[in-house]
Amino acid sequence: MLPRRRVLIAGQDEWLEAMARTFLEEGAIIALMGTGRQDLNRVLDALGGEQDDRFGRVVGEGCFEALVSRLGRLDVLVCMPPSAGPGQTLEECLVQQVAGPGALLQAACARMLRHGGRVLAVAPPFGDKRDSQSAAMVQAALGELIQRLAARSPDKVRANLLCPQDSGPAAVAECARFLAGGAGRSLNGQVLRLSE
Repeated sequence: MLPRRRVLIAGQDEWLEAMARTFLEEGAIIALMGTGRQDLNRVLDALGGEQDDRFGRVVGEGCFEALVSRLGRLDVLVCMPPSAGPGQTLEECLVQQVAGPGALLQAACARMLRHGGRVLAVAPPFGDKRDSQSAAMVQAALGELIQRLAARSPDKVRANLLCPQDSGPAAVAECARFLAGGAGRSLNGQVLRLSE
């Protein structure tokens, strides 16, 4: 019997829940990294409460290390940066949606170098038309980061970016499952734009 995959999912709201459900359905052990206690508790409650195969922690210092330690090994990281808040500047968006997730993606790659794994980033979906320029710049920056990570460890770690154009959380979660599985081993450094 194959060992159960250990998956860390960073995100919020219905995106976090959809991704968690998808990986739980295939028998993975999941650790959730949420941006707020109330949202994380809601997601865990919707999944049947914290158990041995599903647990979480709110983002903060030492959060990544604590979750990976509890997982025992990290096979897959799915990182979904939060959507931009109203009135956020481009600089604030880049810090929140690229710099923060970038540090997490790099830490996960470093953990996977010995045994291999999959790193998946999900770009925040486009909001209204005024935010489309900021969203395009965030997607471009995340795409460049993913391609650099993919080039650094082409034999061990596969790194890809999903860009939902008008796809919902369930569809994006299915694509993440595909990329995290055996069929995704031939894709590395790709920017995949999803639409329904």
